[in-house]
Formats: sequence, structure tokens, C-alpha cells
Amino acid sequence: DAALARAASAAAGWAATPVPERAASLARAAAALEERMPVLVGLLVREAGKTCANAVGEVREAVDFLRYYAAEARRTLAGEPPLGPVACISPWNFPLAIFAGQVAAALAAGNPVLAKPAEETPLVAAEAVRLLHEAGIPAGVLQLLPGDGEVGAALVADPRCAGVVFTGSTEVARLIQRRLATRLGADGRTVPLIAETGGQNAMIVDSTALPEQVVADVLASAFDSAGQRCSALRILCLQEEVADRILEMLEGAMAELEVGDPTKLATDVGPV
Repeated sequence: DAALARAASAAAGWAATPVPERAASLARAAAALEERMPVLVGLLVREAGKTCANAVGEVREAVDFLRYYAAEARRTLAGEPPLGPVACISPWNFPLAIFAGQVAAALAAGNPVLAKPAEETPLVAAEAVRLLHEAGIPAGVLQLLPGDGEVGAALVADPRCAGVVFTGSTEVARLIQRRLATRLGADGRTVPLIAETGGQNAMIVDSTALPEQVVADVLASAFDSAGQRCSALRILCLQEEVADRILEMLEGAMAELEVGDPTKLATDVGPV
């Protein structure tokens, strides 16, 4: 309740902040994340179970998100009115990249943010918020609310919440959708929900495909991040004439994957 009140009181000031200033803060935060790469990688490995390679990639993705939204704000947002306080509810599988992407998008558009990270990964989120504050985002404009699902549910239900950005399960997204459907925003319109959920991702392989490339792509898509990502390959469809050979190669390649402690550089698949 205190955080929502603080966000509501900060809304007008952040909305009045010129777009170039908002974008500059995000760009400074991107540079700070790059400088803090070793610390962030350590947190991602320790708290999220990421391999070192996955952790490096995630920091880079977070940096890209911050720079992308800074650039898009400069390009498209002049004169656009913000919504008001926005709840950003992020997942455990990309606790820095998706967290930063949600927060940066909402901040760039002039909205105060109530950031609710996954309960499993609050330390990564706390470091990201600290760097954003140092980069010039006011404390009342970006607030961290760690906790379980009850925290997110309270944010979604509160009439002061003017929008929700959510990444997670389809089931929870539908619960949020139903809750938001019971009320309208201050402008009399539906409260916006941006939800990224799960899926069944298929790869279809015919006889013209290079088997070595198929196997490499299957391994990367199905087992990178231990398969714990919305874009991971779930279904592999092989043309019958080439199926036996590709499956044999795939089984051999899978046997070479090192599963174990993500703090060891030799590990290919950690626990995530």
C-alpha cells in the first residue's frame, strides 16, 4: 500500500520528465550493467543456477533491452501520455534480462514502476534496481517489491495500478486477466495487460536439411538454459527418410552434454 501511494505521488513528476532525460537514465543504466558484468554473472550463477555462458548472455540481453527502449523512447514517445503506476511481474528463468526489459519499457514510457521479481531470484533484481537508481531513476519512480504471488496479486487488484506487464505461466496470466477485467482505468478504458507466457515450440525437419546443423540447433534450442525458457524446442518433427540418422546423431550429441554445477566452466546444463 505504501509503495503504491509513493508511486502515485511520483507519477506526475516522472511523466513531466522529458523523454531524452528518461532515455539518458536508461542508457547510463545499460553502461553500469556492462561494468558490473562480473558481479551480475556471479549472482545469476549462484541464485538462478545459470551456467557462466548463459549468465554472460543474459547480462548482454539486459543491456540490449535498456538501450533499445532508450532509443525507442527518443524515436516514438514525444508527447505520448503515460498510463500511471505499472506493475512489472518477472520470472525466475531470466531474472535479469526480462526484469530489465519490463522495467525499462514502462519507465521509458513515463510510468512509475512497481517491480515484483520472482521470489526465487530477488538478489539479481535488487542489484538491477540499485544500478537503475544510481543511473538517475528516482526512488519513488522505481520500487522493488520482492515476495511471493500474493505481492503480485495485491498489485494487480489495486485500483491505483494502471497497467501490468507479466512473464510467466499461461494459467497465472489468465488469472491476472480476469482480475483486471473487473475494473477500468482512470481514463475509463480497460487496464492494459502485456503477458508473455508458455508455448509448444516445434521444429520441422525435411530431407534437405543438413543433419549436423539440425543436431546443433536442436541442442541449442531444447537444452540451453536447461530447456527452461518459453522459446525452448518441445516437439521435433523429422521426415521419415532421415529420422533414424538424425536421431542417432542427436543421441550421441546429447550424451556429450555435461550436466552439473553451473559454477564450473565445463558444465553445459545447470539446474536453472
